[in-house]
Amino acid sequence: MANSNRKLVSGTLATSSVLVAFGVMVAANLAASQLNARIDMTENKIYTLNEASRDAVASLPGDVEVKVFLSADMPPPMHTVGEAISDTLNEYQAASGGKLTFQIIEPNDDESVEEDAAGFGCEKVAIGQRSEDEVSLRAVFKCVAFVMGDEQQVITDLQVSGVPGQDNLEYEFTKALLNLAETEVRKVGFVAGFGGPADNPQFAVGAQGVFTALYGDLLSPVSVDLSAQSVVPSDVVALVLINPEEEFTGGAIYALDQFLQRGGSVGWLQSSTAVDEEVREQLMKQMRGQMGQLPEIRKPIDPGLNGLFQTYGLRHNQDLVLDRENGMTFGMIMTANGPASVSHPGTFQITQIDRTLPFLANSPPMALPAPSSITVAEGLADRDGLRVYEALRSSPSSVRRQKAPTSFNNFQEFMEESTDEEKGSYVLAAALEGDLPSYYDANPLPEGRSEEDLVKGSNSARLLVIGSGEFFSPVPAIGYDERLSGVGQQLLFSSIEWLAQDDALSKIRAKSLPKFVGEVSMARQRNIQVVNIVIVPLMFLTIGYFMYSRRRRRRESITL
Repeated sequence: MANSNRKLVSGTLATSSVLVAFGVMVAANLAASQLNARIDMTENKIYTLNEASRDAVASLPGDVEVKVFLSADMPPPMHTVGEAISDTLNEYQAASGGKLTFQIIEPNDDESVEEDAAGFGCEKVAIGQRSEDEVSLRAVFKCVAFVMGDEQQVITDLQVSGVPGQDNLEYEFTKALLNLAETEVRKVGFVAGFGGPADNPQFAVGAQGVFTALYGDLLSPVSVDLSAQSVVPSDVVALVLINPEEEFTGGAIYALDQFLQRGGSVGWLQSSTAVDEEVREQLMKQMRGQMGQLPEIRKPIDPGLNGLFQTYGLRHNQDLVLDRENGMTFGMIMTANGPASVSHPGTFQITQIDRTLPFLANSPPMALPAPSSITVAEGLADRDGLRVYEALRSSPSSVRRQKAPTSFNNFQEFMEESTDEEKGSYVLAAALEGDLPSYYDANPLPEGRSEEDLVKGSNSARLLVIGSGEFFSPVPAIGYDERLSGVGQQLLFSSIEWLAQDDALSKIRAKSLPKFVGEVSMARQRNIQVVNIVIVPLMFLTIGYFMYSRRRRRRESITL
């Protein structure tokens, strides 16, 4: 009888515990649904709208209706896309204050619905689906139309995979909303006329596709040849200088200074050396028909811009920064103890990032290929009306060489210490925002210009100098590969957005940016091993002992 009573009590307690836990979960879910509350536990907050998205939808000039044409019964893993779209648009609707409404429509071969979709330019697109026996293509609708009065923005083929963390629906939707509200295209000028990639007539044309994919009609790339004109067109909001190789003329310097004085923005991305194309062509002729890798011979370049930029407080040094302790692994070599990874000191992990600079707020650790240092004038940060950012800085283990290398092919030359090396932490990228002095406060005007022509004083100028002009393309000779240049491309376009004074999309795009994992030190590896081998089992033992002790005390209390 006593045993039966104990079993009855034990069973009652267990059942009560389950019912109480179930009741608590139901109550919590009901409360959360009433409060429209969700907890986003993902690292990049992929299920939570960025502030830029909330601002974009809240500031819409009119009511927006969103129509999603999405085929039913999508194959895995895309079968959850409809739910993801609905969840995301619910967030926009809540943040819009009633300005945005949406509906998800499943055409299902309904001709009237398909005609409605066609009116927005929506057509079926092909996706792959796999069964046990075959792989086939299926035509489906994946179209989203944003309509505000007579204006509309249509995503005819929403790029989704159905894998959480990979799709960035928020980026596509906020881009559409920003384009819907924007009435004027802002132009980003790539400076041509002084050598470098922008001198290629197809450079800006080729960049148009990338700009359209990233920004829609918000930003558009154009070529600005300052060797032929000394005035920047009025519809250009930012200028970007990428590795110019020839010395800038007085007229070009005048154009840059006056552009900044009018509140424009200038980005200067400069390496100390560039591939010597003449030597390269000669080597190609000599090696024609022969096997072997073409050596990368480089020449020093100096476009003569330091006189101008030092006026503002920044100097680009024609040097080389190396970091042997934080070099990025780029290959394997055989040693007496077996294969070992090789890292190049010219491509090293940069973790000292000024995240108060908007376009670097969510940036992962990165690298620059064989960067130069940037000198920030002493006391510049104390200047009234000017904000100074030491955007990227090398670690204290890095060294600076006075001269840049003439070739990237001699690995040993980078590994061996030289007599001109200076150890320390160096600025590799710097930015200024605010009131910049004019170059002509202390320098003579170019011929044909008078004081009456000068514009002086703007409190909204932006300036960016990066000690590399090649970080968005692979440089295999020093281990700067596709993975690193992918992060570099993110840096390039995010910085362009900041220069154009519109960094809303870069904040959202960072959510889907692949996290860059740097080298793990031996000390950290040992700590991880200790956690896995000792701490985790110990934690389970502790929990098990606690549960065992609790059950034993319960049995004893029932027995008594």
